Amino acid sequence: FIGGFEDDTVVHNMRNLIIMEEGSQATVVENHVGFPATGCVDNEVCEVRVGPGAILKHYKLQSKGMNSTHLNTAHVEIERDATYEAFLLSIGALLLRNEKTVRLIGEGAHCAVNGAFLLRGKQHCDNTTSIEHIVPHTSSREVFKGALDDESRGVFQGRIVVRKEAQKTDGHQMCKTLLLSNKAEIDTKPELEIYADDVKCSHGATAGQLDETGLFYMRSRGIPEVAARELLIEAFLGEALDEISDENVRDLFRSKVGHWLARDN
Repeated sequence: FIGGFEDDTVVHNMRNLIIMEEGSQATVVENHVGFPATGCVDNEVCEVRVGPGAILKHYKLQSKGMNSTHLNTAHVEIERDATYEAFLLSIGALLLRNEKTVRLIGEGAHCAVNGAFLLRGKQHCDNTTSIEHIVPHTSSREVFKGALDDESRGVFQGRIVVRKEAQKTDGHQMCKTLLLSNKAEIDTKPELEIYADDVKCSHGATAGQLDETGLFYMRSRGIPEVAARELLIEAFLGEALDEISDENVRDLFRSKVGHWLARDN
């Protein structure tokens, strides 16, 4: 998806529909790019249905120009013994909102909803997720990592709902953020809403700065400060990127993180 050709700001209304039939497998990579000097407004809706025993790997790279606004809403339903793996890397747009709703409607269904957001300047990124366990024996995993510099602001609101009938649910959620500036801000709100009594669920959120002890140690071994900072940030984000099971996509996203870090030098 390429935007920013127009002289004036325009709105792009996009709709993606992905239907996975029983036993099918697919990898879908979305790449949203734009020119830095021009702006646009993206309004994207994505609907996904993963049939019985199907496997969908759904990856998204968002690197729009800094004058752009990107709004994304996704609705996902996962049937019996199916797997949905998603990863969202957000490094572009001045204003960005990602909203994903996932419903596990078949026993044995599994979802992995992960992401990373890298912000600087006055960027604002809002990640809102809702994972709903409807039936027994379903599982979910959610890991988000953020690195915020300058006066940027990040928001993470993750919600896991376990219905009364959804016994034996296994759900995990975590958001960790690295603040690279005293003016950067992160607002996190992890939520668990559990109505069943035989489940294993966890959630958490942390925020902090670079490890000064680790930075000092690396500098004492002759590593320049800029390179040491990059290594620490890459290592921090690595936990989220490791959730990408496709090796080629994982390498691509790691290179994008490296390019983002190199822009300050």
